[in-house]
Amino acid sequence: MFPLQESNIKKLRLPNGLTVMSLEYRRLPLVHITLMIKRGAERDPEGKEGLADLTAEMLTLGTKGRDSQGLALEMERLGARYSASSGWDASFLETLGLSGDFTTLMDLLGDMLLRPAFSQQEMGQSQQRRISRLIQQRDQTEVIADEMIIQHLLVGTPYAHPTYGTIPSLQGLEEGDPRSFYLRRYSPGDTVLLVVGDISPEEISKEAEGLFGGWKAEGGVDDQIPTPARPQGRRIIVVDRPDLTQSQIRLGLLGINRKDEDYIPFKVMNYIFGGGGFSSRLMQRIRAEKGYTYGVTSSFKAGRIDGPFIISTFTPTANTLSVIEEILKMMGEFIKEGTRAQELEEAKNYFMGSFPLKLETPGQMAKEILELELYDIPFDYLSCYQEAIKQVTLEEVNKLACTYLHPEDLIIVVVGRAEDFLEPLRNFGEVELIEYSEVTGVGLSPIPSNRHLPLAGRIAFPSPG
Repeated sequence: MFPLQESNIKKLRLPNGLTVMSLEYRRLPLVHITLMIKRGAERDPEGKEGLADLTAEMLTLGTKGRDSQGLALEMERLGARYSASSGWDASFLETLGLSGDFTTLMDLLGDMLLRPAFSQQEMGQSQQRRISRLIQQRDQTEVIADEMIIQHLLVGTPYAHPTYGTIPSLQGLEEGDPRSFYLRRYSPGDTVLLVVGDISPEEISKEAEGLFGGWKAEGGVDDQIPTPARPQGRRIIVVDRPDLTQSQIRLGLLGINRKDEDYIPFKVMNYIFGGGGFSSRLMQRIRAEKGYTYGVTSSFKAGRIDGPFIISTFTPTANTLSVIEEILKMMGEFIKEGTRAQELEEAKNYFMGSFPLKLETPGQMAKEILELELYDIPFDYLSCYQEAIKQVTLEEVNKLACTYLHPEDLIIVVVGRAEDFLEPLRNFGEVELIEYSEVTGVGLSPIPSNRHLPLAGRIAFPSPG
């Protein structure tokens, strides 16, 4: 029996407001424990971008009774993994370990959440690690393109910066900032404990009451979050980097929020247009027929606010104009000609067939449950999902394409050698030229020796699944 059913998700609230959720999953002797605080990088104070993510990491870097090494050794002894991070709209502290160690793992997570040390030394080291990664990241044009399209598309909202912050904002963080963010934003009323695994709901609620029942905090202050304005007309931003032989290209529009009733038809529409890998229209035309690139995709992020809908690709500099022209043309065709029945059927088959495969592990199930809880979506979404996909019609997809795919009203970002395409690009709309060093804050040389260091908190857009 498929374990992730609405009826199997148990939920209760402690007197202090903390939500306790569980899903019993006995196939493996594992537990996946997550503490989700419904405050994330969207709450970063202006000029202190990256603070939410740093604050989350600080939870793992020592408590009043355990230093960071002690925590790591205890987790290692249990063979458990643990991590903390902030995304948009929420921060997460989680661990995966053996169900036989459930009590110990809960105790460790409780210690991290309730008694963080916020050591000055640990903070300084974390700051330096983050700044070093960002300096290396400045040479990655695809990252610059991602950051630029988000910055301009979501301007005027707190979502217009990377969750991991910027070099100046990280350099400007002070010793007391993580503690202040923690006190202001973390509270039991905005915290969800979810346990998925080989453990009973009764054991979980008993343990949660003992660990978190006495937690009192004032946090959870809600500031009004402004909504982004949809682009009016075309705006083109060119980031000039003369040494490049390829251009990174992004075309951005605004999509929908996570609670939008068109969320599922929107997924289908995106799959057909550019989210469906080799079966998508973009890939078929731009890669297979034209040979302009190895990869092109469209993706969207739906959160508390209407999120970005981004088309992403790269191409040799000589093809830059042709690629942009072809994508704009395809958007117009999609609106005018609509979706074909075969495309719709293939998209439905993909989503209905892949849904169970996305929910095979405790971690995958936890992610799905937490997303629903975060955005206050009823859990019957899970049992209704495949039928909802099945019911999507050609008319719905075509209506969404007409509503959201506006080739005349979008933002285009190109990171490349401007002299090869700048003047003819002006035929597509108003162009703003920016020097690469102006965007990155660093020159082109020296080039960092390690370009492949993993990046924490990089903006990522979800797959169509």
